[in-house]
Amino acid sequence: MKNLISIFSILFLLIASSCNENEQPQFFNVDMMAFITVVDRQGNNLLDPNQEGAYDPKEIKIFYERNGNMEEFYEGHLDMPRNFRIDPPEFERDYIMALVLDSEKTIIQWNEAEADTIQAEIHDDGASVIVRKVYYLGELKWDAETATKGRGFTIIKER
Repeated sequence: MKNLISIFSILFLLIASSCNENEQPQFFNVDMMAFITVVDRQGNNLLDPNQEGAYDPKEIKIFYERNGNMEEFYEGHLDMPRNFRIDPPEFERDYIMALVLDSEKTIIQWNEAEADTIQAEIHDDGASVIVRKVYYLGELKWDAETATKGRGFTIIKER
């Protein structure tokens, strides 16, 4: 019985000493995703695999600017090995590209002949990394200060 009391006393002291009321939970917030709808001049969604002339996700490559050089992103072990995915229609929206904006300059190479540049203003305060603004062809497409919805916008391709 004496051993049991000793064990419980030691356990209580260990548990009580490991807690600190002033400790704040440590977390890091990363919010760098953009949601892009891609259509032609007639409004046809170019990410819809059933659409004639749609982009083939297997051909799409993503490049990020790193130290002044454009580097292709590919990490085969990830769920999104090229840092994007094509989401099917749901919740009253069409096919969209979910793209990680991992640097201030991102190039989407749709195929051997077409590419687009996305610029992003990224805020990093040590506790979080958040995209604040997104530009396409120099035009502001999304701004955290004025946005009422998620980080989504439409690209109209002139084909």
